[in-house]
Amino acid sequence: MKKRGWCIVLALSLLFSASAPVTAAPGTNDDPVVTRSYIEEIYLPSLMLKADAAINKQLNSLFAEILALLNGTALSVNEAALMRKIISRIEWKASSPQMVELKAGSRLTLKQGASVHLVSGSASHESGTLVDVTTGKDVASKAGLTVNHKVIGISGEADVKITTNAAVLVAGSVRFTPPYAAMYKDLCDALMTMRIINTYELERNTTRMEMFIIFVTVLGVKEAAYSHHTNHPFSDVAWGHEYVAYLYENGHTAGTGGGRFSPNDPGSVQQLCFIMLKALGYQDRVDIAYETAEADAVRLGLFSQREIDILTAEEFTRDAMMYMTYYSLFAHYKNSSERVIDRLIASGLVSAENAAKAYDSVKRERF
Repeated sequence: MKKRGWCIVLALSLLFSASAPVTAAPGTNDDPVVTRSYIEEIYLPSLMLKADAAINKQLNSLFAEILALLNGTALSVNEAALMRKIISRIEWKASSPQMVELKAGSRLTLKQGASVHLVSGSASHESGTLVDVTTGKDVASKAGLTVNHKVIGISGEADVKITTNAAVLVAGSVRFTPPYAAMYKDLCDALMTMRIINTYELERNTTRMEMFIIFVTVLGVKEAAYSHHTNHPFSDVAWGHEYVAYLYENGHTAGTGGGRFSPNDPGSVQQLCFIMLKALGYQDRVDIAYETAEADAVRLGLFSQREIDILTAEEFTRDAMMYMTYYSLFAHYKNSSERVIDRLIASGLVSAENAAKAYDSVKRERF
């Protein structure tokens, strides 16, 4: 927004308005009507500060309305998700500190020089470079912010995640991302009814470990994997040792290098497409490839291109994993009329009664 040019035009129009007599003397160099230094050093800066304040007042008012809308019940889940994407791309500029109340799960992206002062609640430093003005020290990545300390983004962009409902003072150029609005809770409920998964946390990023547990479930060997007691070579597995040992021994994973399995690394739509296709019996480098997993999933009928486009539009959350897991149950194994859910029921891993209850609870159409 070219406020400076607009302010100068407005200033000149005010200075030389029609209210002044047409025949008024313009003044002389020795006795000017208005000095140039007054216009440049006092009047225009003052006018621009007032313009900044007026613009920020309107932005702050609009921002408050958006927050109220997102935190209320006026929007459907899909509308809230769309609003979240739109809002996260808008840069909000506060020339003076503004108090904002944020819900847990919100994010603030600070441009260089922007600041956040945590007044109440809790927040953490997610990425970028932040300096705590109170202590004069860098804020460590993933560290919590200290209440009543102001932090400033030093270079590029820095992300702050609101971990509980919080009140913050923000100043400078900031982008706001509202909390994640779960879209597939009904599918998660259905999967829980079938006892395929046992937790929600839909807003959280999917991890590699969680994806591989879904893999052994779709493979129909979850019970066998759980009772597996051989060893694996990975040094960074804190839980699920049995699953990882089974995956390793059966050639389903070689880890991420350096003796690591990286169980907590974020997963992706591409990764889940790949392991789902492998669970359906498709062979790596014969039928499918990791590099083309999303296209392979479309070609082999696991997901549509529209589904892939929607699922890859945002971070890969557990919510998105629920969508992919639920609809993968109705996929056919390679060269077979048997579906995943048929095999799970036949093997006793899912009861027919629970499967029927789950089907009845889902009232949506696929994308």
